[in-house]
Amino acid sequence: MESYSEREVPPGADPLTRQLLRQMVARCMRLEPAELPGDDEDLVDHGLDSISTMRLISAWHRRGIEVGFPELMARPTLGHWWHLLSEQDTVRTP
Repeated sequence: MESYSEREVPPGADPLTRQLLRQMVARCMRLEPAELPGDDEDLVDHGLDSISTMRLISAWHRRGIEVGFPELMARPTLGHWWHLLSEQDTVRTP
């Protein structure tokens, strides 16, 4: 499985968008973005595991987005995650 490396997220990278969030989650889950569940469906029920979640957190930290595992896993849905991530200045609401 591919993971995000620092070379993939260079300094000054574009802010996170909802579309990029979906792409990153899909990639970690080995799915196409169109195969992801709806925004309110539990990602764990669809195969998301803790290792993949930690990889996403690491990639977001490299982008300057500070979010933790407990926050994400309290409600592991794309809609909730977008809400958490979009509260930060480094993301762009499309």
